[in-house]
This record gives sequence, C-alpha cells and structure tokens, in this order.
Amino acid sequence: MSTSILWFKKDLRIFDHKPFLEASKNALVLPLYIFEPEILESEDYDPRHHKFINESLKSLKIELEKIGGYLHVEHGSALEVFQKLRSQTSNQIRIFSHEETGNWISYQRDIHLKKWCKKNTIDWVEFPQHGVQRPIKNRDGWSYEWNKSMNEPIIPIPINVKFESHQKKFNLIKEKNLNKKVTHKIIQKGGRGNAERLLVSFLNERGRNYVKEMSSPLTAMTSCSRLSPHISFGNVSIKEVYQTAKKKRDLLKGVKGIGFWRSSISSFLGRLRWHCHFIQKLEDQPKIEWVNMARAYDNIRENDFNENYFEAWKVGLTGYPFIDACMRCLNETGYINFRMRAMLVSFASYDLWLDWRKTSKYMATQFLDYEPGIHYSQFQMQSGVTGINSIRIYNPIKQQKDHDPEGIFVRKWVPELAKIPLEYIFTPHLMSDGFQEKYSCVIGLNYPTPIIDHNLQVKKAKNILYKIKSTSEAKSEAKKVYIKHGSRKKPNQRKQ
Repeated sequence: MSTSILWFKKDLRIFDHKPFLEASKNALVLPLYIFEPEILESEDYDPRHHKFINESLKSLKIELEKIGGYLHVEHGSALEVFQKLRSQTSNQIRIFSHEETGNWISYQRDIHLKKWCKKNTIDWVEFPQHGVQRPIKNRDGWSYEWNKSMNEPIIPIPINVKFESHQKKFNLIKEKNLNKKVTHKIIQKGGRGNAERLLVSFLNERGRNYVKEMSSPLTAMTSCSRLSPHISFGNVSIKEVYQTAKKKRDLLKGVKGIGFWRSSISSFLGRLRWHCHFIQKLEDQPKIEWVNMARAYDNIRENDFNENYFEAWKVGLTGYPFIDACMRCLNETGYINFRMRAMLVSFASYDLWLDWRKTSKYMATQFLDYEPGIHYSQFQMQSGVTGINSIRIYNPIKQQKDHDPEGIFVRKWVPELAKIPLEYIFTPHLMSDGFQEKYSCVIGLNYPTPIIDHNLQVKKAKNILYKIKSTSEAKSEAKKVYIKHGSRKKPNQRKQ
C-alpha cells in the first residue's frame, strides 16, 4: 500500500479539503505541517502570523484526532523533510496538497520541490485553492470559471481513513523563539471553531448593515465579517463561505423590511470574488511582489526614500490624527478595515512619496490576514504603478470627518488628543498656544506637527504620475497589463 503525505500549508482544516479526500483513497495518510526556516525568517512573517498558525494547528490536530488521525509537525526546509520522510518508509509515497499562491520564497520552494519529485518519480498532486486558476493566458472567461468553482459541492470530511503508522511529533515553535519583536496586543485567534462562529454571527447578526458600516473603523470592527485571517490560513474555504452566504441571502428573499440586509450579503459575495481576482494577479506574475506592473513607473520613488517619514508613518506619529490612529490600531490588533488600509498606503505613497516595496513589507507584518496576492496587487494600485487603475488619493482630514466625525476612534488610539475639543480633533496643530497648554497637548512635544503639507505633496505626486501616464510608453504598457490582469466584468456586473 502506498503512503499519501497530506501536506498542509495555508489550508489548515479538513472540511472541504479535496487533497485530503484524494489522499485517503486506497492509501495510508500521513498528515504533515512543516515550519520552514526560510519562511519563518522572511521579512514578511511576523509573530502575529505565527500565533494564529499555532492556534490553527492545535485546532487541526483535534479535528484529525476525532477521526482517528494525528498531525505530524516537522521543522526544516520542505525538500529536506520530504527526503527524510521518504527514507523512513518502504512504501511508495505521493504528496497531496493545495496549490499555493504565496510569496517569492514559497514560489521558489515549489519549483525546487517539483524538480526533486520529478527526479525521484514521486507524484505531487495539487488541487486549486480558492478560485484561483492555474494556468491561464489571460482573464477571458475567468469569472465564469470562478463562479463554476464556487458552486461545486462542498467536500465532507473523509471517513474510514487509514493513517500511516508513524512516529508522531507535534512540537510547535513558540512566538518568543522566532527572534522577532512582538508588537501585537489584541489579536484574533485562529482555528476552525473561531472561523465558524464568526461566519454564523456575521450572516445572522453582525453583517446586517455591512454595506453602510464597512468603511468606518468605528463600525467595521464588528460589521465586517472578520473572516479574512481564517480565509488566508485556510480555517475555512472560500467556497464554504460563499455558499453559506449565498444560502442566507436566498433565505431572506421576499422577506419584508430587510432588503438592505440582502444587499449587504450581495456586497460581501462580490468581495469574495475580488479576493481571488487579486490573488490571480500574483499567480500569473509572481514578480509583482517587487516589480511594477507597468515598468514606465520604474525609478520614480526608489532613489528618494525618506527614512524619517517611514518611521513616523510606521508608528503613527505623522501629525495627521486619522492616519496615526489607524496605524496604531493596526499595529496592536493586526486589523484595520479596507478603506483605511487604502488611505494608509495612499498617504505613504503620495504624501510621503515612499517606495511601495518597503512600505508593503512592513504592512505585511502588521496585517494578520496578509495574503501576498491581494497585498502586492493593492499596494501597486494604491501607489499608481499598475498603469490601468485610477490614481486614488485619500485626504486624511476628509476621511476623518467622513468616518470619525466625533473623534471617537482618534481619541481611543491617539490618547495624546483625548482632551482636545472636537473643533480641533481634525487639525490639532491649529490650536493656539493657550489651548495647547490647557488641553495638555503641546504640538511638537506631546503630539507632532504634520510632517508634510497634504495639498502640496499631492500636487507634486499628481504632476509626476500624470506626466508618465500620458506617454506612449505608459499607454502601451497599460494595454498589456489590462490584457493580463484586468477584470472582464462590466461595472454593473461588479455591483451584483
């Protein structure tokens, strides 16, 4: 009998898990997770990710034990681990896993492992993860295939699985042993049970006003699904979330007085599609982790990087209250809602004129739900270097007035400003010296003066970017980028 090594990566569950189903057919199953030094030491890996993974592994172990199995954990490079496991069994081995669209490190690891498998006549059978398609030439027909995959039957947990008799190890690496600074204080917990509870509460209660409340950091904490880290690390599948949400929307059809609730679920379903749309970009062009999609925009920021601006932006000391509040919230919790993420990146890229390659690596460590495909695609979009997207520049003062008009969020995360009157919460640097003394907030001492002039910096940024955008080179590149990465959905379709 052969041995199927079931390699868990960013799919830490056994429900709706096709590799597990196929691995269990006529073979002994060896469930495996590998802590790879190359990934643990990478600049986009943070203790917050590690904590979430450890919690998810503990949950996965319990799930496997319920059906008579176990989870074997190894430390080392993937190639070394598979070489060792192969030497420890006389059975023919096969590897089963989901396809992974990860960072450049995981991409190169997969290339080397595939060469080893081919050389040693070992089958490595991979199955699609999410709705990402491999390979495709362009986006024609992508949406059709995505919808088709989302509506495939949910795969139940396999029964009567025969597990390989193997020396079991479940030695997790503790956060403190990563030799990386721990900055998070309040973080979501990983694991299948937590994901299930969030999905139920979102669809039955919290998500009722999702459309209206997703944009403000005040309401997004509860009104958004908060499933993103669970999807990133695979505690649940996109397909499961999609079908569960769609079923809930269908149940609400025709019920009086809750049309807005159905609209919220429809909006959420659309964002699940966008999740895969952006990951597909990295799948098709792995180098967008560090290479501009449109090369006409090369060298516009690389040689003009201001480290002082970068440090102020990272810790939330820019002198713009809403920017600082959002960044501090993200640093401590691993979460900030999508609009605020876009604002933070826009501010870094346009106001501070910082190269997205450096800012994206920092933000990768802070987002608990870091998903490389979405991450680098969005950073390029919000930095104006894709060639096909509008140049979106967010005014931090306007965003604060729109989404935190009473200053509640700012006062919570920037306590230096807690006592100042509402009329100055958006622009504390405009307070008189007397007011600064009165409210214990001396600008330049207790809280910084704005490090740049937003209007001036944005004008400079627009001049540079629109000048490039008007060139024949940029227009030619934009056409190529659209063919490769552009959505084929019409605007009215995107709202469905």
